[in-house]
Amino acid sequence: MTTGAPLVHNPAMWENLPNARLSGTARDVFDVLTSRQQPGGLVVIKQKEIAEKLGIQQSGVGRAIGDLRDLGILHARTTPGRYRINPLLAGYESLAHMVNALSAADAEIWPLRYDAGVRPPRRLDVRAGTDFDPDPGGGEEAPMPDLAPALRLLAG
Repeated sequence: MTTGAPLVHNPAMWENLPNARLSGTARDVFDVLTSRQQPGGLVVIKQKEIAEKLGIQQSGVGRAIGDLRDLGILHARTTPGRYRINPLLAGYESLAHMVNALSAADAEIWPLRYDAGVRPPRRLDVRAGTDFDPDPGGGEEAPMPDLAPALRLLAG
């Protein structure tokens, strides 16, 4: 159940996403997952559908999903056709929904396993200098929060 409106993401976490050094396939799979997520990061989609959407083999999608799990971008325990994006990278209906979800006592936030700090994009990125648009619907600018919400990580 998607809202139809663009989802709000934590800008500080998205700035660090290039540090994950995802392969092109993993980035494409992640783009598909983020475009299909429900508020809070639940995605219901089969690997076969992702493969057809990207025009690649299903085994490549499986490897990319494994890479995303290894980095903590996706929850380690997923069932076929159901994935959970890390709450720190997930989209929410609004900034208030994001802050409430991340600060809830029962929030399950697992660690991301890649370096912090912003690095420039790789020169070998095949999408650099192209008209690739991960959000073909256009979307809209998300408002920047006045203060970054305090985040906590579960030990894991």
